[in-house]
Amino acid sequence: MCYIMGGAELHLLKDSLPDSLKSKVNIEGIPCMGSCDKDEKLHPCVLVNKVPINKASTQKVIKHLLTLEKNDLL
Repeated sequence: MCYIMGGAELHLLKDSLPDSLKSKVNIEGIPCMGSCDKDEKLHPCVLVNKVPINKASTQKVIKHLLTLEKNDLL
């Protein structure tokens, strides 16, 4: 998870997770995923199972995680 370019709120993601996800998710902050080097505004970014989530927000990440959990992909 990028915590530099607009990702400060993502630092608290673990606290916002539903209980069903807390034991299934590992959250780590990293300084750069390289997405800001592109012309597109993709930040902040999060990787979930090696899949990037661009323009990430807490709600967007949780929604993605719940979809993965529903499909037994977590």
